[in-house]
Amino acid sequence: MMETMFKNALALVARLGTRDVFEIARTNGVEIVYGSWHPITIGEFERDTKIIRVNDRAISAAADGRKLEIKIIAHELGHFFAESMKIDRESEEAFSHEFATALVGY
Repeated sequence: MMETMFKNALALVARLGTRDVFEIARTNGVEIVYGSWHPITIGEFERDTKIIRVNDRAISAAADGRKLEIKIIAHELGHFFAESMKIDRESEEAFSHEFATALVGY
């Protein structure tokens, strides 16, 4: 299953034509919003509004905040693309992780 998720993620990355998370979000109508909340989560994707929320508190606390920011956005973009796959929540989370890894390499 995980191997299939990674292959699907790699295929999607190849089709996108860029690895720039900001460009991918923009061209797909996904808005990125920053806010601060107690770091239970570091990022969220709101399907109904196509908004990725990034916890800037987590970013500012990280040793390499820019790298974490990009990984959060990549993971949440995985949730955006997983919507059309009609998979359960656990599989969606696995796909989002694999997509972020395939997209940004970390």
